[in-house]
Amino acid sequence: MKTVRKEEYIETIFTICLEKKIAKVSDIKDKMGLKSLATVTEMVQKLDNEKLVKYEKYKGVTLTKRGFKLGKQLIEVHKDIEDFFKMINIRSTIASEDACLVEHVISKETAQAIKSFLEFVQKAENKDILERLEFYYSKTRKNKKEEK
Repeated sequence: MKTVRKEEYIETIFTICLEKKIAKVSDIKDKMGLKSLATVTEMVQKLDNEKLVKYEKYKGVTLTKRGFKLGKQLIEVHKDIEDFFKMINIRSTIASEDACLVEHVISKETAQAIKSFLEFVQKAENKDILERLEFYYSKTRKNKKEEK
């Protein structure tokens, strides 16, 4: 079952496990800015039932192969969306925040199209596209400042 909240937990657990191998319930709570250990434990148990994580009481949480694959996909989609937003001149902080929101609701088709677009634009023979885009944005910013 796909829900935004579950994906946020998987993404958080994935990130923690890359650093520490095992995510403690308290680590998940802190990283997600939550107040209740009970809430985190309840969700971790649900994810365990769905075979996305392996939860051992008092030890912590690790990702199953399925959970790891999903976590990796979520991180990649987030990065692609964030990079795309930055490319179209969105400030880094906003790009990151918006990518967090968008990554959970866009279709796989749209995510793949963004990835393909980024790959195309970042190829050496297409670097002029990025230069022209940056020139356009700098010109647009200059015009907006002059209007004020």
